[in-house]
Amino acid sequence: MLTIATFNLCNLGAGASPTRFARLGAIIVQELGTPTILALQEIVAESPELAGGRVPADAAYQALIAAILDAGGPAYTYREIPPLARQDGGMAGANIRVGLLFDPARAVFLDRGNAGPEDSTGIRFSGGSPSLTLNPGRIVPGHPAFAGDNRHHWAPSRKALAAEFAVQGRRLFVIVCHFKSMRSITRREEDYAKKQRHAQAQVVHHFAADLLACDPRSAIVILGDLNDLPGSKTLKLLKGEWFHNLLDDQPCGQGYTRRHGGQPQALDHILVSPALRHGATARIPHVNSDAAPGEPEPASDHDPVVASLPAFAEMDYG
Repeated sequence: MLTIATFNLCNLGAGASPTRFARLGAIIVQELGTPTILALQEIVAESPELAGGRVPADAAYQALIAAILDAGGPAYTYREIPPLARQDGGMAGANIRVGLLFDPARAVFLDRGNAGPEDSTGIRFSGGSPSLTLNPGRIVPGHPAFAGDNRHHWAPSRKALAAEFAVQGRRLFVIVCHFKSMRSITRREEDYAKKQRHAQAQVVHHFAADLLACDPRSAIVILGDLNDLPGSKTLKLLKGEWFHNLLDDQPCGQGYTRRHGGQPQALDHILVSPALRHGATARIPHVNSDAAPGEPEPASDHDPVVASLPAFAEMDYG
């Protein structure tokens, strides 16, 4: 059974407390059941800057992997594309980014090329199936929706990361997103941010739709903190006619991943292509959003979401 999860780790850097890392390791092992692939958001690296201004977060990933091992989980490995310093938004100086953990015993990462933060991955069609030209690779990182655009009052934001795996001999595409924050002071700023998320959703959807145009049977998962709600224009643009949001199947009142002012919100989503939809289910352990007063501080301000995709094992590429 292929399992894949998304988890916003709330500005997690290597300097976080051992207690917090231990809680996160326990959540990934005990609550998520050690998914094959885990998409992460808000991984922090404040320094050092490497040549060209890139800021890798190796130490943060290594600390999280060690915590998962200590909790009884597998030896995950990771992939990311380090951002340029101060170019991806989020908490000042944190250089937050998206990344991936995966269990190499269950998933093979098909490394291809050596993409930098300003390089855009493309799609190559050969032998009847698509593949990424750069793996991992960012999706049009120079697009105004991600790089920022003063004309639209858009600030630089986290770039979407595309990855290609081989799992059980089958190809799987994973697109990790962290769209523009909902945080704003005025209604005008809120509208600017909303329109930026709409543009980001369109860019990611077009890329995923191009994969499907090459092969309608492509196994594609789009997931992450999308900073918008089910039924919003952002989600409608991202889904288009082909993709299904597994949070749309959640029982009434259970599909939230965060609380804001005490009110539940569903901001973290997992979307699947038609080849993966049959039998697909998502589960949200409310380990952080439902923490009771007096309990230890939650490990994050978001709940993770984990999906089981039984149709993946049944796919036949002919």
